[in-house]
Amino acid sequence: MKAKRFFIGALLAAGALLAACAGLVAWTDPLLSAGIPEEGETALFVNERYEAAGLIRRQDYRNLVMGTSLAANFRASWFTQGLGGGTLKVTFPDGRLSEFDTALDLACRTHGDPERVYFGLDPNILIRADQSSELPDYLYNDNPLDDIQLYLNAESLALAVKSLLRGEEAKTTLDEAYTWDRTHYFARETALAGYPRPEPTGQILPADAFLDAARANVAVIRGWAEAHPDTQFIVWFPPYSVLYWDQMERLGRRSAVLSAIEYAWGELLQCGNVQVASFLNAQAYITNLDNYADHIHCSSAVTRWMAGELMAGRWRIWPGSYHGQMDELRRFVTQYDYDAIFA
Repeated sequence: MKAKRFFIGALLAAGALLAACAGLVAWTDPLLSAGIPEEGETALFVNERYEAAGLIRRQDYRNLVMGTSLAANFRASWFTQGLGGGTLKVTFPDGRLSEFDTALDLACRTHGDPERVYFGLDPNILIRADQSSELPDYLYNDNPLDDIQLYLNAESLALAVKSLLRGEEAKTTLDEAYTWDRTHYFARETALAGYPRPEPTGQILPADAFLDAARANVAVIRGWAEAHPDTQFIVWFPPYSVLYWDQMERLGRRSAVLSAIEYAWGELLQCGNVQVASFLNAQAYITNLDNYADHIHCSSAVTRWMAGELMAGRWRIWPGSYHGQMDELRRFVTQYDYDAIFA
């Protein structure tokens, strides 16, 4: 009899604990499931992969800006003002093409085809073979039956507790969500400190070493263009600093990375509704290490400049001349005196 009472008591305690956890998540709403902040209101934004689903479903927008941490410092308001239509920024740090594919699919299911999609295609993403997704499927699918996981999920509970502990001072407007440029220092010394220069491997990868990964990743983007012919896709390559190319040279990867980029340009330019822009050869910016916090992450001033250039249609890669544009980039990164940086 005592064992039965203990068992029932344990079940009741467990149920009460689950109810308390679910209630805490519902009250704090860390994943913005109950709605999004109005203009000027603030919220706690701490986990893009969990919170993006609610923003994609409920935000009012006609344009999308997607990318990794290289796009996180874009402000959606820049594009809203420049394009004349609502814009949503969706960024996943160290994101995979599979994750951006899921995000875009949800946006199209809930809002129809967007007018424009600005997508930052980092070389590091382009050559990545691993496409494992960290997105929680239950937030991005259309099955209401598994939404209970929102309230009984360890990540949701952790975010709820974090929102209580961090308080009002940690909240920001949606326009400032996931930006990190205010907490980093951009200077030559910081860039060099954030770049552990590797020792030369003494080996050079073959030029086609990353082509299989590039083919798979570019195929995803081409799939977007084919499935949404009325959407204009602007795929842009961010301005990695010369330190990145120093790294690629010392690791023997430079030729393979350049071949993958040239392949991506050629394939994407075959799509009539895809424009390609590249800041990889923006020499005035990428050689000035005062613009960087490490070898790839640039300052908000550069980010703001890029946004304007993208909306103005500059820094385009063109179908009839992209081989020549690649030759120019290849000459620059091959002939640059990297050792002088460290002299």
